[in-house]
Amino acid sequence: MSTNQEQRGVDRVNAGDISVKISVFREGEELGKKQGAYNLVAFLRAWEVYESIESGTIEATFFFEDTAGISNIFTGSEEIKFVVSGSVIKRTYILRSYNINSRQRIKQTTEVFVVNCCSDEFVKNEVTNVFGNSSIIFENNEASGIVKKLVTNNSYLGSRKKIFAEETLTKHAFVACNWRPLDTIYWVANRSVRKKKSGGDFQNGFTFYENALGYHFKSLDNMIDLINEQEPTKKTDFNKGTSRLYEYIYSPKKTDDGSRDQFKIDTIVFPEERNFLMGLRHGAWTGFSMGIDPVDVTNSKMGAESPDLPLDKYTYKTTEMWKTMSHLGGKKAVNPIAKVGSDYKTLIDAPKRMRYAVLPNQNFDVKKNVVQETVSTVSQFFGGKPESAKNYEALVEMQAYAWLRQESLKNTQLQISVPGNLDLYAGSGVKVIMPTTQKSGDKIKDDKRFSGRYMIVTIAHKGTPDTMSSEMLLMKDAIL
Repeated sequence: MSTNQEQRGVDRVNAGDISVKISVFREGEELGKKQGAYNLVAFLRAWEVYESIESGTIEATFFFEDTAGISNIFTGSEEIKFVVSGSVIKRTYILRSYNINSRQRIKQTTEVFVVNCCSDEFVKNEVTNVFGNSSIIFENNEASGIVKKLVTNNSYLGSRKKIFAEETLTKHAFVACNWRPLDTIYWVANRSVRKKKSGGDFQNGFTFYENALGYHFKSLDNMIDLINEQEPTKKTDFNKGTSRLYEYIYSPKKTDDGSRDQFKIDTIVFPEERNFLMGLRHGAWTGFSMGIDPVDVTNSKMGAESPDLPLDKYTYKTTEMWKTMSHLGGKKAVNPIAKVGSDYKTLIDAPKRMRYAVLPNQNFDVKKNVVQETVSTVSQFFGGKPESAKNYEALVEMQAYAWLRQESLKNTQLQISVPGNLDLYAGSGVKVIMPTTQKSGDKIKDDKRFSGRYMIVTIAHKGTPDTMSSEMLLMKDAIL
């Protein structure tokens, strides 16, 4: 993680120019020449630092060409300090190596090898267990309180990094049976409901991930709302975990003095267009949601009230849930489905896929329990009866919303590469300006489908000791 992330990077001649430093520590002591740790930058040929909203850790890979026996200093457990000074910002990463691989002898006196690294907390997660009743081991049963304790408490991950945890409606009653801390967090994330400041529609779909700002426990809808609030004039706030909005334009380079090249797109790829056939097959827009109680089948359900499982009540539809979601672009956002033909709309609204969730056994649930209020709230969104709510009974509805929330984000995808910028983060937003291929006189208009704000789903900073690029997988749910 970054320890001096607020410092501005050094001035460069070309966009993407950088300088790096790399140091290796064992038991808190930096390894020097006596241990064989020379100037490691001289042997560093390439590196990559990776962030994703689907990953609970930052990952890094270093590629070395060894002509001085430096491979002998690595055991696969060292702490690595990696400092990158770029044209936008300077950042320091503290990582733990966990694997040495791809070692090859290419010459008599030359070897190449790869060092894989991740955050230290991710390593500690493998040897730390959570055991016991949640009401006893957690003073606060609300989801964000559980997550904060698991991340910061020395009995678990003991992290000193910042954590940005969204408050939820959900309180949890469960027994952790020697779960790892991150497994517990993911379990809680799947059962958490967003607490919106203005109230309103039901939203869940939480994720837990790490980026260079810290750890994040957020709903996809909250992440989208924060992206809509980002502005080019608002600098990254490292205390609040909010970032500046950078605008990147797809246009020829070197049309001026090169000062704007830092914010021009190098390459752009459209990784996946929406496949309607596969979308219909996998229930991307419509389907059935069913909960299975493996202990007592009679407790299985397809919705908030389902003793007889009437099929018409337990379908999920994007066309109906769209208005309950947050969207990139805010009020100007349009559901792409609105642009398809009426015959396709009929097919999209026809449920085909059945999605299953495993319900916890509810035979011993009491009507008044720690999650009563939350479940009652969720059930009411779907027409249920609050007085009949049980522990995690709303998982069926939550499963449906989380699935549609994730699938809608994939409506438009871009993969772009830009000059290295360490002030870009997974989970934050970026604005893309892309001209159409169609001319109107001498003017070229912006492409309304592919231009606009995107969520950075994954970002990989890649480089050599002298230059860096940032490759991003971008997604958005709506068109302008």
